[in-house]
Amino acid sequence: MRTDACTLAALTLELVPAEGDAVPTDAHLLHPGPFRANDGRPRDVPAWMLDSAIAAAVVARASQKSGDTLVDYEHQSLHAELNGQPVPAAGWFRDLEWRDGKGLYAVGIRWTDRARELIAAREYRYISAVFGYSPQTGEVLEIVSVALTNTPALDGLDALVAARKNNSNPNPKENHMADEAREIAALTKERDGLKTEVAALKTTVETLTSERDDARSKLADIEAKAAEAALAVEKVERDSLLEKVPPALKESVGNLSMAALREYVEKAEPLGLLTKQADDKPAPTVAALTKEEAALCEKLGVSHEAFLKAKE
Repeated sequence: MRTDACTLAALTLELVPAEGDAVPTDAHLLHPGPFRANDGRPRDVPAWMLDSAIAAAVVARASQKSGDTLVDYEHQSLHAELNGQPVPAAGWFRDLEWRDGKGLYAVGIRWTDRARELIAAREYRYISAVFGYSPQTGEVLEIVSVALTNTPALDGLDALVAARKNNSNPNPKENHMADEAREIAALTKERDGLKTEVAALKTTVETLTSERDDARSKLADIEAKAAEAALAVEKVERDSLLEKVPPALKESVGNLSMAALREYVEKAEPLGLLTKQADDKPAPTVAALTKEEAALCEKLGVSHEAFLKAKE
C-alpha cells in the first residue's frame, strides 16, 4: 500500500437508529471495498479499496491521534475558514472498528444533547465521512473528518477538502481568494458587531433625550409656579404700600419699582405724621414746601401745588 500521496473524498451513509429507535453510539462510515459512490465516484481510480488489512492501518492511524475526533454539522469544520462561522460539535469519538462484511465504523460516539435530540427526531439522518485514499490504488488511508448531514451527494466537497489537505504546493490565486474570503468574513462579523453597538447607543441616546426633556418640562413647571408665587407676594406688598400713599399720589407712584415705592413710603410716612395734630386732626397747611419736601417732589416728578393739595 502506497502512502506517499493522498486524495480525499466524501461518502455519506444513513445513520441507523439503535434498538427501539435509540440514538446509536456507533456509526457506519465506509463499506468494504471495492466500493463506489452512487454518483459515480471515484473518477481517478476504478474503485475505493477497503478490507480488514487496509482497515487495520486506518484504525491504527486513528488511535495515534492525540485527541478525540470531532463530529460536526454539515462539515462546517471544513468551511469555517471561508465563511467565518462557528463550528459547533455534534459529538466526539476516539475509536474506529472494522466489522467483517460491513465495513469501518466509528464506535463509542459521545453525542451532544442537541445532536441527540436532532437524531432522535430524525432531523439528521446521515453520517458523512471524509477520507483520504491513494490516487494510485484507491486504498483508504485515513478518516479525515465526520459530520452529520442531510445531503447524501457531497461530490462538491471533494475539492474543498483536497485543497485543505494538499496545501504543500498551494495555488497562489486560490490562496489569495481564500485570504480575501476570510478577511471579508472577519470584516462582516466586525461590521455586525458595530451595528449592534450603534443600535444600543441609539437606544441609550433616545432614553437620555426623553429623560432630559421630561426634566426640562418639570423644571419649567416649577419655575412658572415660583414666578407666579413671587408675583402674588409682590402684589400683596405693593397693595399694602399703596395703602400708605395719599389718594392723589397713588396714580403717579403706582408704576414705581418695588424698591422705589418702598423708599417713597419710608420717606412719606414721617411727613404724614407731621401734618397731624396730637388729636389726629390735620395741621394747618403751610404756604411753602420745606427743603426736604421740595427734594421729594423733584424725585417723584410731582408739582409743588399737587404735593400741597395732597397734604390738605
